[in-house]
Amino acid sequence: MTAADKDTGPPAGRVAGAAGNTRLLAGRVAVVTGASSGIGRAVAARLAADGATVLALGRDQARLDALAKEAGAATTDGAASGAGTLVPVRLDLTDTAAVDRFAADTASRYGRVHLLVHSAGGYLTSRVEDASVDDFDTQYAANVRGPFALTQRLLPALRAAASESAPETSGAAEEPGADVIVMNSSQGVRAGAGTSQFAATQHAMRAVADSLRQEVNADGIRVVTLHLGRTATPRQETIFLREGRPYRPELLIQADDVADLVTYLTRLPRTAEITELHLRPAKKSY
Repeated sequence: MTAADKDTGPPAGRVAGAAGNTRLLAGRVAVVTGASSGIGRAVAARLAADGATVLALGRDQARLDALAKEAGAATTDGAASGAGTLVPVRLDLTDTAAVDRFAADTASRYGRVHLLVHSAGGYLTSRVEDASVDDFDTQYAANVRGPFALTQRLLPALRAAASESAPETSGAAEEPGADVIVMNSSQGVRAGAGTSQFAATQHAMRAVADSLRQEVNADGIRVVTLHLGRTATPRQETIFLREGRPYRPELLIQADDVADLVTYLTRLPRTAEITELHLRPAKKSY
């Protein structure tokens, strides 16, 4: 296993802005990890469609470039088009030096980050007695250490966004503020058999988010954890196959459902915050 995006596959996300408004997030800068596939890809596409400048992070440059083209946003040279700007950035979160360079470059180019969405990570299952400690280390590096380091390095830019005045761009939210959204799992609440390593990383990120929230709330930064149930992705199809269950993706959470939720969270008035949400398929097929 490598430090992969949380979900694999090419769902592109809706390209129209929420409620037909392509300027909802105009003037905001967003960083989305795991953007080359699955949930991260849908979230990055939606935020760009809603007018944000989106730094779409992932390990697959070709998929990131395809996303930028589909979103009608920026190409790798930064030329803007369409509703917002989507900038594809190849980055391995387990490479601390690369994370440092990205954060420094982001601060230099943009000065602030209004939204950080964590949607990257690795997944393996194994019974405790059979588990590889090396695999555990790999999941920790991808699912905990990498997101922790990126958040830490981007805190100055998040604080800068939280303290700035509202932009004069038409259609932008009155108070941009700053938000950190962590895509977690139902395993981050209750671990099942064979998931000890992955679940441990999700519990760890829940703790990181809870602690961070108390540290940065006074700065105007909100932190929310999304505990997602089974979502229609190629990874989930593999899991169903291993479990011997029929795979019916239409009964699962859709990546675009999560993208809708992210947009809603960023638009929530700054007088309130949601700290934790649990999203499940409405009709259970497992």
